[in-house]
Amino acid sequence: MTINIEQVKCYIDENLHHLRKAEQVALQLNYPVGRLNRSFLRRESLSLSRYLRASRITRMKEQLQNTEKPCKVICLDLGLREDVGARLFKNATGMTMENYRCLCRHDRPGVLRHIVGKKSQNKQDSRLVLTERVVRQMVEATARRTQQGSGETGILIQGPSH
Repeated sequence: MTINIEQVKCYIDENLHHLRKAEQVALQLNYPVGRLNRSFLRRESLSLSRYLRASRITRMKEQLQNTEKPCKVICLDLGLREDVGARLFKNATGMTMENYRCLCRHDRPGVLRHIVGKKSQNKQDSRLVLTERVVRQMVEATARRTQQGSGETGILIQGPSH
């Protein structure tokens, strides 16, 4: 019996909302678990469980970019509790789902400032995020100043004062 990896991937994409583990995929498609895992890893250079995780994150990113659904609803649609989905997303991307949504939508083009969390009682830790466009503009402006012989070179980025 040959395992059709494309069929496995299609099944996962269509049923991602109720799949938890690789064992469920193997059971539903009537494949031995170990053999499916080995075949998938050999063909995709990615374990089946990592593929499931990556598929969830990709689906979360798509929904964050294209819908107004609350993060909780996005997680629940994928069969995850809100805290589990939020942790999975943050571990994979390094940012919260809301920060990702703001960054992708360019709610404020150029420089985006997000409040990350409370550092101490009343002080808040701000993180400055620069988009690729802004960095490119800064580099081009620096190159123009250098060519004009203004004597100024380099880029100064100053964070918030505390």
